[in-house]
This record gives sequence, structure tokens and C-alpha cells, in this order.
Amino acid sequence: MTYTVDQFGPSDLLTSNKLGTRRIKYDFGKTSFFESREFRVFKEFDIAPGVTETIKVVATKDTIVEVFSASLVLGALRVELVTGGTDGDDFTENLPIFRTNRTSVAPENESSITMQNGGTHTGGTISDILLLVSGSPATQARAVTATEERPLGFAPGTFYIRLESTGNSDARGVFRARWEEL
Repeated sequence: MTYTVDQFGPSDLLTSNKLGTRRIKYDFGKTSFFESREFRVFKEFDIAPGVTETIKVVATKDTIVEVFSASLVLGALRVELVTGGTDGDDFTENLPIFRTNRTSVAPENESSITMQNGGTHTGGTISDILLLVSGSPATQARAVTATEERPLGFAPGTFYIRLESTGNSDARGVFRARWEEL
């Protein structure tokens, strides 16, 4: 015979109300994930040799960058996360930003961060850097990935991500970032 414990109501600490089968919950995630305060972005790129593509990031809240990475299938790439400096041209292409928790029970929060592509940027202070070399030509290239997975905290402000093709062929791949908004 199976008994349930209804007089105590649902528990946030136990997996079930059923006696004999319930266990203490072990959670892999963080509160920010379940509160929909974690977001992500990706940008596929194909950058000619010697060219730099810049992403402008405007944050209106304190932010903790959890993942800053690039995957490269061809060429060589230098990725810089930069504070300060001077931007030029128009940043007109809005990058789509996604909640990391898109379950049906998650709050539908919007990110306070905007990211735009299309302009240029010079100077500033490099906060993080990734270097990748995949090889060339395409018949000899192999996919490589570089990731910074240590948390980096930033106050509200404007930041830049510079993707520079440093090889003799186009740099092709995907840039990704994931962050928590406080």
C-alpha cells in the first residue's frame, strides 16, 4: 500500500509527496536559470582574411558572463572582449538574444542587453581573448573550439566583441556567449 503526505503540501525540497519513493532534490542549475535571468546569443561568421567583425554590447544591468566561446571550422581567428575604446560606423544588425530556460513554466523575461553588429571599433582594454587556428585549405582544416568558462562580472556599460580573421583564408565558424543578469 502506498501512502502520500498531503497534510504538509508540496515540498520544494523533496521530489514527491509519496512516502517511500521521495528523495531530496539535487539541482544542477542555478536560481537565475529557473527565474529566466540567463540568456545566450550566437553568431555565425565568415570573415575574409585581415578583416575584423565587431559586435557592440550594451548592458543596463550588472552581468556575469558564464560562457564566452568560438568554434572555428576554417581559418584562424582572434576573439577579443573589449571595454572602452571608440566605435565607428553604424551598428545596425540586431543579434537575436534567447532565454536559456524556454520551458513552459519559465517566466518570459527579456534581456536587458542588446547586441548589434556592423560597425567598427578601435582601442579599449582587452578583458578576455581567444585564439583559434583550424587550418587551411578546407580539405585539411579541422574544427576547433575555444571557451572561457570562468565567470566574468561586468557593471552596466558598453562592451565590444571583436572577431578578427588572422589567417590566409576566410575564418568560418560560430561565436557564442551565455550570461546571467543580476
